[in-house]
Amino acid sequence: MIVNPHATQTWDLFCKVVDNFGDIGVCWRLAHQLATEHGIHIRLWVDDLALAQQFAGAGHAHIQLQHWAENSDFSQAAPVVIETFSCGLPEAYQQQMRKQPSIWVNVDYLSAEHWVEGFHTQPSPQANGLVRHFFYPGFTAGTGGLLREASLPALQAQACWSDLGLAAAPGRLTLSLFCYAHAPLAALVDSLQASAVPVRVLVPHTVAPLLAKVLDTPALQVGGHLQRQQCEFLVIPFLSQTDYDRLLYLCDFNFVRGEDSWIRGLWAGKPMIWLPYAQSEASHLLKLNAFMDHYLAQADAALSVVIRNVMLAWAQGAWQAQHWQALLAALPQIAQHASAFKVSQSQAVDLATNLVIFIEKCRTHRV
Repeated sequence: MIVNPHATQTWDLFCKVVDNFGDIGVCWRLAHQLATEHGIHIRLWVDDLALAQQFAGAGHAHIQLQHWAENSDFSQAAPVVIETFSCGLPEAYQQQMRKQPSIWVNVDYLSAEHWVEGFHTQPSPQANGLVRHFFYPGFTAGTGGLLREASLPALQAQACWSDLGLAAAPGRLTLSLFCYAHAPLAALVDSLQASAVPVRVLVPHTVAPLLAKVLDTPALQVGGHLQRQQCEFLVIPFLSQTDYDRLLYLCDFNFVRGEDSWIRGLWAGKPMIWLPYAQSEASHLLKLNAFMDHYLAQADAALSVVIRNVMLAWAQGAWQAQHWQALLAALPQIAQHASAFKVSQSQAVDLATNLVIFIEKCRTHRV
């Protein structure tokens, strides 16, 4: 769905980089979709400008990267201001927002928990007179939806290994492995080395140091590969977001983490395991279970048990060889389920479009 807001709008979008790639990954995708599909000019304020430029690559004609620093010039606020992940807006900037006044929306973290629907689009009056609205991504019609570009199906249909500088691996299962340091990587490696079928694991260079430690080998460089019994490990470079989407679609199985790669793994429509960011009091397990309740709602009981067990084992550090064996045994059914979930979830309105619609409602005082 394409919504055309008022011509040549300029929105400001604020991002603080907390999780290396996750925060800026989501923010760049959101900015890019708003600019490409809705014609909005975006000033993307980010505290790690070098990382933002890495994600931006060739950039976008309607997106201007701005360094968010103590001495930044906040003398002009945009009519629409998107705060992301409750990063907080500078006081000097808020003073300028009051003069318009600006529409202020906080796009928060994705969760499948039930409470999200109750807080989505709710206003929060501030002491300075501004109103901050909460906007929650989610999996249901009562939330803001998920980031999903209109161009994604065509990108996937044209994806091929040569675009990524890689070759196909006939006779092997190809896995992508993107995880946090708390993942039970050693146990996974053991299970893959003894896999009943040959496996190729594509490891981003940011995860390579973790793998090198597990394998007790010198530092692994981009392009380096190691063969360990039934498993070949290949280190790949940093990929653009477009190439990462291609990679996930081409792989047979994906290990994803955080938020950005989690969403992209779902849109790949391939078997996947999600690793949430570890939080105190194990609250990340609540998020994982809430997601699985939604993800597995249409799965048969036996398949649901397999997927739930392996995701919990991965998140809780309890991975064993039996979990990989169970995945292999059910892989055709898991693949069918992942594809069906992708198709079903794609019927919902995407996050960027819902955000534009909400801003228009705010502008015309309908909320």
